[in-house]
Amino acid sequence: MTTNELKELLDEFLNRWQIEDVENMTLQEYVSVGNKDTFCQWVETKTRMLGSIKGMTSIKFGIYERKDPNKKPKNYDNDNRYSWLRAYGKNKNEVFENVKKDVIEIIKLSEKGQFDKIDDIILPDLFKWKVAFLYSNERLIPIYKRDVLFLIAEHFGLKTNRQTKISEIQEVMILNKPSNQNVYDFMRELYDRFGRDNEKDVITGKAEKGRRTKKGKRKGTTKRNTKTHIRTVSRSYIVEQKHNKIQEALRKKLAKKYGEENVILEENYVDVKLIQPDYLGFYEVKSSSYASECIREALGQILLYSYHDQDKRKKKIYVVGQYPANEQDYGYIEYIKEKLDLDFEYLNVEIE
Repeated sequence: MTTNELKELLDEFLNRWQIEDVENMTLQEYVSVGNKDTFCQWVETKTRMLGSIKGMTSIKFGIYERKDPNKKPKNYDNDNRYSWLRAYGKNKNEVFENVKKDVIEIIKLSEKGQFDKIDDIILPDLFKWKVAFLYSNERLIPIYKRDVLFLIAEHFGLKTNRQTKISEIQEVMILNKPSNQNVYDFMRELYDRFGRDNEKDVITGKAEKGRRTKKGKRKGTTKRNTKTHIRTVSRSYIVEQKHNKIQEALRKKLAKKYGEENVILEENYVDVKLIQPDYLGFYEVKSSSYASECIREALGQILLYSYHDQDKRKKKIYVVGQYPANEQDYGYIEYIKEKLDLDFEYLNVEIE
């Protein structure tokens, strides 16, 4: 699948399983034999191209319905229909409520980028980190198998042992992701180097013939794809919702510091405009996963808006995203400032 197709698959999942849907789901909607629209079916099967979690029994979901009710596994608690992890409770209703509570907690932590708090949640790593990726705004690398993750960690200089946390490995991978690569290209590159050969097609899909080298560098082409690309509706909806949350959080932050009367939204397409006696601040909000992506998307727009503004006061330019810049992002920011002799700042604004 192409990167656009992977993004659209992610959006399809997020559109189907918004947090309100998860909060209201029943046990049968969470996991059920023969139902292809359950939450667990979406996480494991329908989104397999966003990282496979194949290779463990259905106990990875915390609770599951047995295909054969008579086959009760010895290592787990069972009733006449379901099996579950003992740590979650004594009966299916209690267990499901506790499992759902943990799934919701994973979603909320992932949306905030607080991945270190996910390690202590009881659900098995394979499942909980797939859920975390799906709600992380592509702030994690979609590789979940521990043996592969530990090889990658060692490659990047992280000494591992049985106590090494998955969040630590994810942090190391993100810090080493080149700013010009998206998480899917980086995933393919890492899995080409450290994944088992017989799993590559399941996890990364078949690479386009002749389009990518082993190091993940994109080759040139003499032909242009002129086919119309149809985007799903859900992506624009999801991006807009995230954008609006960041914009509102920024507005509140600036209004608290400078006064409501000095903060203007959407004037001449500018997301947020700050009016001060000796300067104007132009803020362009982006919902992308990394500071460098936000800057790449925003800088041309905000420069154009400030150019057309007739006010003679000095203009300060800001690109705003949800997440702090990392080391790779800072390198990109300094490069732009130096090469373009451009004075701008990147700001991150946390949202609920």
